[in-house]
Amino acid sequence: MLIDFHANPGSRTPAEFAAAVRAAGLDAVVVTLPNTTKGLEAYLDALEDADVLAFGGVELTLERGALVFVPRVLDDAFLDARWSPKEARPWAVDEATKALAPFRGALLAAHPYVREGRSPMGDRVYTIKGLVGIETRIGRGLVTRDRLADAAADARGWVKLGSSGGDPAQLGVAMTVLLADVDEQDALVDALTPDACFALELDDPAKPRDRSAPVIDRPPPRRDDERGGRGGRDDRGGRGGRGGRGGRDEGGGRGGGRDRGRRRD
Repeated sequence: MLIDFHANPGSRTPAEFAAAVRAAGLDAVVVTLPNTTKGLEAYLDALEDADVLAFGGVELTLERGALVFVPRVLDDAFLDARWSPKEARPWAVDEATKALAPFRGALLAAHPYVREGRSPMGDRVYTIKGLVGIETRIGRGLVTRDRLADAAADARGWVKLGSSGGDPAQLGVAMTVLLADVDEQDALVDALTPDACFALELDDPAKPRDRSAPVIDRPPPRRDDERGGRGGRDDRGGRGGRGGRGGRDEGGGRGGGRDRGRRRD
């Protein structure tokens, strides 16, 4: 199925958001309101009414970048928790992870290298403990930044995700292909594995993204006659005839009775 793990309704009403998700061709979404879960259930209900698999989460906006958290259980404790800092400022990373500590679930990183719309997390993503996945495709920004996110995911074994990146206007531009068949929060968290998730990005045919590898322009090597006829170090016998450095290696639901993420018959 096609799912967006970081879907923000923005200013849309629940009904408008559900219609936009269906129009984007998505089978499922994780609804992530920034720094709050207030009103989340209304969006989940509207999505279920529209026959879209609906899961809940939260986006924590950091000083640089953002984290997305998908809980295993969408219960009163999670829905009633405070998801904004006490002061009017973004979360510090250590504060955000401390706020999430009482809850079990999947911690995801918004695309850490894209600068459009927020200050990028950058290589700080490597220092965040407990990450399961990382957005590597959101359909905007330089492709070289996507490659940096890919490299981080490969280095840490994180799941590579495609999503709208929390931008309400980007629904359907990028998404995740989820091979597992899930309809509940805990099953969704369990399905977040590199073998079951694949990032997918769609292009506007009129304005396709340039995905070619960057070309590194290096000057050609100098010839021996450009080095004053000395022939480089080979003619000098390494360093004083010692032969160089040979020998060194190079080196469930609110109120306790409702399962979220289930299609209505």
